[in-house]
Amino acid sequence: MTVTRSRHAVHFGVLTSLFLLIVGIGAFPVPTTEAASTPVLRADRFTLPGLAASVPTAGATSLSAGPVPLTVVVPPSVADALLQGDNRALNARAQLAALQENSSQASGGVDNGTSNERIPIFFEYEVQAGDTISGIASRFGVSPSSITWNNVDVLSDTDLLQLGMKLQIPSVDGIIHSVRVGETVTAISARYDADWQDVVAFRANGLDGDPNNIREGSLILVPGGRKVPLAPAPSLPVVAPVGNGGSGWIWPSGGLLTSAFGPSHPLGIDLAMSSGSAIAAAKSGQVTFAGGNPCCSYGFHIIVDHGDGYETVYAHLSDFAVGNGQFVNAGDIIGFSGNSGRSTGPHLHFEVRRNGSYLDPLTFLP
Repeated sequence: MTVTRSRHAVHFGVLTSLFLLIVGIGAFPVPTTEAASTPVLRADRFTLPGLAASVPTAGATSLSAGPVPLTVVVPPSVADALLQGDNRALNARAQLAALQENSSQASGGVDNGTSNERIPIFFEYEVQAGDTISGIASRFGVSPSSITWNNVDVLSDTDLLQLGMKLQIPSVDGIIHSVRVGETVTAISARYDADWQDVVAFRANGLDGDPNNIREGSLILVPGGRKVPLAPAPSLPVVAPVGNGGSGWIWPSGGLLTSAFGPSHPLGIDLAMSSGSAIAAAKSGQVTFAGGNPCCSYGFHIIVDHGDGYETVYAHLSDFAVGNGQFVNAGDIIGFSGNSGRSTGPHLHFEVRRNGSYLDPLTFLP
């Protein structure tokens, strides 16, 4: 009994001593250096994949996460490429359709119940062995006259055609006309004894149903048109060869005269020269047409109006130096010789007309 009491007294004493020691330490704390009373997160050293560790965050005491916009970029797939290709193709087809619809040379139709039918103003045809005017006309469904009227070097149905020569064949019977400055649909139609409404309705002319849309310098087809015989030209006074003097006429170029005006060459004269030679206006006037089709007939050509019914024609050119409506003086360069149209070599075909009648240019040139 005495031993047990002694053990309890020892335990009590040990516990009491420990309690007093703890209390004593708490009353007299030992100071330490660089102690932080509040923990600080060093966010400038905190990194995650995709987050830069060098972002300045000095002085931060907490970490907050705001909303971050997310952009997802998906590599283009084959389907996307095909879709883009389809879109480009559709756009290209739409542009081509617009060009065809507005073209005065490429396509068109006659609004006679077949408004969607597309035909050109004319066809280009190269003569083959054994061809005749009548045979070609029958093949294209037009009259022989429609071929002779639209090809200046083919004067009649009996003319022999040279192998390889190119002809312009109107898609329907009529006249292919070079639209001059100031011309109207009604005036052109009257000139060829045709109905102006047929000219407007022919879709390849690009008039969109409005005669005011006619464009100078363009080629149009006058359906049903024909070359109306002209009255003989009035007698002309003899023009003295005074060159640049009182008559105001000069030679358009210095080329060699190879074809004179006459029964075998009834339209004008030909002057041989190298391609690219300068061509001058033979008399002062206004350029009423600069254009044409390089395949056939006159090719690229210029028409100058000199007033009083006179006009001159400069054919088979390679380039132009003037535009429609421009006024020129005698001697001004208007174009350059070439081999366009119905031509067997570089030369200038030169004509003088009065009120539509062909005159001998040598009568006017010094």
